[in-house]
Amino acid sequence: RFHPYLCGRNAAEWLIDMDRTYITPIVNQTYTNRNGSEYRCTSVAEAIRPCETTALFTRVRDGWSLQAHGILQYDDGTIEWNYSTGGHWPR
Repeated sequence: RFHPYLCGRNAAEWLIDMDRTYITPIVNQTYTNRNGSEYRCTSVAEAIRPCETTALFTRVRDGWSLQAHGILQYDDGTIEWNYSTGGHWPR
């Protein structure tokens, strides 16, 4: 599958990652992370390049929240992100 936004990666690296693609998460939708935890999307800041899109997620089981950068979805529907910032417990 061709990915129009290489986001700093070369085409050969994308051939390895053909089972996932950058997404813009949907607010209030719950996603399953690759680690098995469920996260609800609470807000999104969409960028021109999908790898720069950020989203706030809250882990359903305990309320841990974080800002995910570069959200990827696999063919099986699970997600992961390039990195996260601002992780915190509910206040």
